[in-house]
Amino acid sequence: MKRLMHPWLLLSLANGAWAADELPVTVLPPVTTVAEESSSPSQPVATSQPDLGIELPPVDASVLKAAKQQAAASNSEFATSIGPQHIAVKPGINELMPIAVGHLNRLVTPFEHPVVTTTSQATTSTKGKIVYVATADETPVTLYITPGDNQDIALSLTLIPKRIPAREIHLDLDRDSYQLLNQWQRTDESRSSNQQEQAYISQLKTLFRDIGLQKTPAGYSLREPKPQEQIRCLQDRVHIKTGQVLESQDRLILVGLAQNTGGDMLEFDERSCATTQQDVLAVSVWPNVVLKPHEATELYVVVRQSSEASVTLRPSLLNGGQR
Repeated sequence: MKRLMHPWLLLSLANGAWAADELPVTVLPPVTTVAEESSSPSQPVATSQPDLGIELPPVDASVLKAAKQQAAASNSEFATSIGPQHIAVKPGINELMPIAVGHLNRLVTPFEHPVVTTTSQATTSTKGKIVYVATADETPVTLYITPGDNQDIALSLTLIPKRIPAREIHLDLDRDSYQLLNQWQRTDESRSSNQQEQAYISQLKTLFRDIGLQKTPAGYSLREPKPQEQIRCLQDRVHIKTGQVLESQDRLILVGLAQNTGGDMLEFDERSCATTQQDVLAVSVWPNVVLKPHEATELYVVVRQSSEASVTLRPSLLNGGQR
């Protein structure tokens, strides 16, 4: 019985081995113990990223370079200062320009004395050629800037408030507008000079009228003349005697009598008194200009007082001066 079963066992073992070659083999990773992990702490542990099945396209190097340059330029804007801006303007043409909201903005105009006209709630002020503008919100500010009271030349501006730093803007005129401005300024200076001259003459007339009415003008004090304060006129047959002095901070009014010493009628020449002293400002007589023989009239001569003469010395207390 044992001999019959022995070949069958060998056949079964052979069939089992052949079947084992056909079965799939699964290889397990080596098991790492805790002792092995602690024995090599300096070796990095490799981690693998899961593959999501998404393929990223390659980025060109020029794109990366442009992005770096743009980032550097953006950072440099905050590191550097913002210089003034020059804008060409022309009368009659409205110009739009950004300004800073919540900050004081500076407009440099070509006018000596600019005048601002606006209905905006923005705050404006002028100092010399400069116009300062400040606004608290982003509502546009429309204003006109003129040179003084002249309305023939007007710069029309619309200021757009933005969240930017404070601005300084120079307003430049074109050549034709500059020539027109210079011509107007020369005319305005001449007109202003004539107005000042007329105002000065009117002031002197008022001064002489008050003296003729026996009034002491405001700002003047009455005193006796000093030996060197004498009226001198280059006219024959006229005798002059100085009797009073009205003194102010920068002027002296010499009051005297002019008498006709001849035997004929005489017309008093006021210009003869103005040629004797360089500081004579005005001459007038009251009440008569034509004098009969031996007739007298009051004579008023306004003289510019030097700054040294207007200084009054104070007596020192150490020298026994008045306490």
